[in-house]
Amino acid sequence: MTRTSQRRSGGGRTVRKDRKNNTPLLIGGGIVALIIVAAIVFAVMRNTGAAVGTNIPGNGPSLHIQNANDPLPVAYNSNPPTSGYHWGGGVAPWGVQTRPISDTITVHNLEHGGVMIHYRTDLDAATVQQLADLTRELQRLNPCVILAPRADLDVPIVATAWEYMLKLDSYNAARSRLLMVQLVQ
Repeated sequence: MTRTSQRRSGGGRTVRKDRKNNTPLLIGGGIVALIIVAAIVFAVMRNTGAAVGTNIPGNGPSLHIQNANDPLPVAYNSNPPTSGYHWGGGVAPWGVQTRPISDTITVHNLEHGGVMIHYRTDLDAATVQQLADLTRELQRLNPCVILAPRADLDVPIVATAWEYMLKLDSYNAARSRLLMVQLVQ
């Protein structure tokens, strides 16, 4: 009898070691590697301010004014504003808006942890739709996001958070999504 036929017939048993299942270990290692890579990318992008955005120092106290249309004691130091005097009577509705929103109201939204995505009023409809889709996607991470048109922007798209501004010359789905996700978290 050959060895193969002996094994098949049960004579001359071959001891087979049970292999350990390494799948959970491999999945866990992959997740850890992804987290490390994401942390490195995030740190590099945060340290290169031009690629991610600009910190805008506050321009004096962030006090409430009585009416949304009251004159400001101190002018905003950026366009769109990222801090400063604002109306304390309420915030603009979160989500996609089709009309411009007063600065004194949007600054109050920023004070409450919101993110404003402004787009120039002459931006093409397809890009506005992509921004609307992105806004809805971002609201799953942070419901306090607003998309609204703005007439006086020097670039097509500007996102603001409290004392922070990100300017985009164009909409690139992957890059814009990455930058905006960092902003809303």
